[in-house]
Order: sequence, then structure tokens, then C-alpha cells
Amino acid sequence: MPTLTRRRFVIAAGGLSMTRGASAQERVRRIGAVFGGSSTTHKRALAALVAGLEELGWQEGRNLVIDARWAEGHIGRVPALAAEVVRAAPDVIVTAGNPVIAEVRKATRTVPIVMATGSDPVAAGFVASLARPGGNLTGVTGFYESTPVKMIEVVSELVPGGSRIAAMFERNTVFTQARYRSDLVKSAEGYHLKVDTHEVAAPDDLDRVLRAVANDRRAALLILPGPMIFAFHERLVAGAEKLAMPVVYPFEEMAEAGGLISYAPNLLDSYRSAARYVDRILRGTHPGDLPIEQPKRLQLAVNLRTARSKGIRLPASILGRADRFIE
Repeated sequence: MPTLTRRRFVIAAGGLSMTRGASAQERVRRIGAVFGGSSTTHKRALAALVAGLEELGWQEGRNLVIDARWAEGHIGRVPALAAEVVRAAPDVIVTAGNPVIAEVRKATRTVPIVMATGSDPVAAGFVASLARPGGNLTGVTGFYESTPVKMIEVVSELVPGGSRIAAMFERNTVFTQARYRSDLVKSAEGYHLKVDTHEVAAPDDLDRVLRAVANDRRAALLILPGPMIFAFHERLVAGAEKLAMPVVYPFEEMAEAGGLISYAPNLLDSYRSAARYVDRILRGTHPGDLPIEQPKRLQLAVNLRTARSKGIRLPASILGRADRFIE
């Protein structure tokens, strides 16, 4: 069983004292949370969730306890973590990333679940529809299933036509489905590119795929979104940026860590939006009645420092539509 982290202990201990000291008129509510990463990788995201809750009147230490569990990038730990959270009888559970969401849903079909981000929850079988989710899950979808097509477009401006590129994707994400794999291949063909796909399921697979891509001398690498990939994003960027090729990433945090380019929704906005769902549920709305929100836009971030160090001349077409430059 995973050990009790410092954050969990502080919050849980505070929750006991809050429960004893709270007024009769103010009930202390409990939020369980299960994430594929760590308290370090999710520090800013969790802070965005907490800030969003505070704006809506929920404050740790007064009327709220947050009990967060972390898989530390080892997604195989999630079932046990999810079971622990459910046993603690939370009022609502917050989670993110399809492989993690799937395990939390297996652990409970009654406790409300808010996803802070995910991919195509209808195709994943999590909800009946975006407008009327039904069941006990709602929240924010990251629209990540649509990012690979845009990533291919970016790559097409960085490598010559006829090039062979590589794509890394995580097991149990939507990209394991034939539909999305086909979309990726067809999109590449539309730019006269060929794409090889590489599946990763464990942390050691990340290094294995990077070695394979380097040995095969591919022209570029796409890294598709997943909770393990986010959990190890700094390690992955450090390894991938040693490759003699451009790399396009699925999280802006990876561009901040030194990656060349990212194309992604804003995670902090997603977690702030998740706070609204938690608030509605704590005030009595059934999760199945809350429509799932999609991000309003995706952001292109370019790390100019990395481009210079790798000797990559970025075309004006990319620079002109970038939402953010990292120096």
C-alpha cells in the first residue's frame, strides 16, 4: 500500500481538527483526489483547483478537506489508490487522465467524480453524452484526442515532405483505439509524411522508445498526451531533446521544461474549471446533470532558447501563430 505523503497527512490531520471545531451550521466536506503524477508535477494544477474552490467559498482549514493520492507515474498503482479514496467516503472525487479516470470509475459508481481533464469521454465509455453525462462522472475534457492532427500540421512545417516521423503514445489512452490511430496516419499522409507509432506502458518504456527513434533516424517525434507521460514530463523532455530532430509535446509544461514546441489546452484553466463542478456537486447538483465542458482553445508554445541551441530555424508560419514564446 502506498505510504502516506506529507501533504496527505497534514490535510487529513487538519481535517480531524476542523471537524471537531466546525460550527454546527457549517459542515466540513471531503474531496478525494487521485492523480497519475506526484505532488510536485501537479503542484500548480492542484493550486489552481484550490484557488478556484476558494473563490466559490470553499477553504481548506474551514469547511473543506482535500485527501490527495499520487501514483508517482506508475499507473498500475491507481486501482489501490482509488480504493483507498473511496473507503475514506469523500463527497466527491477529482481525477484526471483517461487511464486514471477508468480505474476510479471501477472503484465507485456512486461517489460523484469530477475529471479535471480527459480525452473523448463518450468514446471511452465514461459518459452517455457530453450534454447529459448520466451516471456519476462529469467535468472537463482536455480535447486531447484532437491535438495529434494539429501536431502533425506543426511537424509538416519543420521537416521535408516524404519524411518518416515517430509518435509515442501511452497505453489505455484513446490513441490505442483504431479510430485515433487511423486519424493520425491519415493526417500524416495528407502532408506526405509517414508515421511510426510506439506504445509505452511503464516508465522504462519511455527511454526504450527514445532509443528506438534515435536508432531509426526519424525526422521528428510527436509525444501524445497521457498521465504517465505528464508525470515523467521533465525526464522525458531531458531525453527527447538530446535527439537530433524536432520534438512536439502535448503539455505546455513540457515546453517550459525545455521542450521545443507544445500544442495543448491550458491545464491550469482546466483545473480551475473543475472547481466549479465540485462546487455544484457539493451544493446538491447530480453529476449526471452537469454537461461536460470542452476547452475553448488550444495553445501553441515555442521555446526559442531550445530552438537556438538545437540550430532549428522555425518558419514564420509557426512563429506567427504561437500563443507563447519561452526564452
